[in-house]
Amino acid sequence: MRVVAMIMLILGPLIAAPVLAITGRPIQAATTFLVVGPMNGLPDILKRAGGRQIGPTRAPMALLAVADDHTSGFPERLKAEGAWLVLDGTIAAQLCGV
Repeated sequence: MRVVAMIMLILGPLIAAPVLAITGRPIQAATTFLVVGPMNGLPDILKRAGGRQIGPTRAPMALLAVADDHTSGFPERLKAEGAWLVLDGTIAAQLCGV
């Protein structure tokens, strides 16, 4: 049990740093979005909100997306269609090579 606690104590900050870097950016200036939602419903949510997927192809509960019309309000439309979380996806896109 102590070994697991030590591993978590060491790995916790290493895992938290990239998550905080991705989620800490203001979404107002974003053009690429990281969309988190139900496993099989994300492509439909994205289509109904007026966007398109740009990557990754094998992520079960998240995808990178851009709005087709480039107008404001895209994150709100995604949430209204059923997305759980919409974040600035610029850093995630760079990490995924998109």
